[in-house]
Amino acid sequence: MKKRGEYYITQFFYLNLQTLIFIGKMKQFKFLMVAFSLLMGVSLTSCLNSESDPNSYGGGMVKVQSYTGYTSFKGEGGITITPTLASISVLEANGLKISELSDKVVNIAYRWDPTQVDIPKDSKDIKGVELYSIESLDNPVEIVEEKGVSANDSLAHSNNAAIISVGYDASGMKYEPQFFYDDYTIVVPMNYYINNKKHFLSLMYYPNEDNGPELTLYLAHNSNKDSESANSTSWNLTANTGGYYGLGLFYKAYDLRSVISRYKRETGFFENPPVVKIVANVNQYSMKLDDSQTEEKTYTVTKKEADK
Repeated sequence: MKKRGEYYITQFFYLNLQTLIFIGKMKQFKFLMVAFSLLMGVSLTSCLNSESDPNSYGGGMVKVQSYTGYTSFKGEGGITITPTLASISVLEANGLKISELSDKVVNIAYRWDPTQVDIPKDSKDIKGVELYSIESLDNPVEIVEEKGVSANDSLAHSNNAAIISVGYDASGMKYEPQFFYDDYTIVVPMNYYINNKKHFLSLMYYPNEDNGPELTLYLAHNSNKDSESANSTSWNLTANTGGYYGLGLFYKAYDLRSVISRYKRETGFFENPPVVKIVANVNQYSMKLDDSQTEEKTYTVTKKEADK
């Protein structure tokens, strides 16, 4: 998203606890508490000109549904956002390939003129809005036949950095990994030290270690030769800049369909795993894997009651 004017994060109206849609018109305001929470619901809102801009703005974390030229976005709680074809065409002219994002989790921003498009604040079917920003949160998942041996064990070889934590606590609010929209997709908040390089955080699955019923995945963090003395974190860059750097620094989405298919073959279970465990190298003070304070820690993602 291009930085024009000032950017703010504001809590927005949500349907059920998981809806990620904002509906409302920007008014003048000074500072609002930053909150990127899947549990509360948040919106990235751009206030380009609070006096003269007639548009209302919205956005959030959604899943792309793109088939035969028809594109919509699905949020939790039954929300559907259908932008205009013209706005998608503008983004595609600038390099977006919307078909490649089908079934992926993305962060979107959109706007509409309330004098032309009527969207009640309790609407679950939002149509006719102009999509002007889309950021993929999708990250790699790899099935590795044997640790350190298989040719496709590329993620393990690039695992060169520790993270601060999976999930994050801020001012009493917990940001935790969870299933998003379906039983195959998880969204994981990752806090890690970062300076000026893009980091890669991937998940690996070793089927020869799996006895079920829990699914265990290993996090590979490639710092991309970023400075080990980095003085910022993915949370701070995302929150303190009002989301200008994008949610993709902090939130990572993983499509586990291929992994769960293999999991079922290996374990003989017919149901999806009720629990996903993420094993990560954690250090609150350094990215170095060989640091004496780096330790292996396991984080648990449990299916929501509503999905069982």
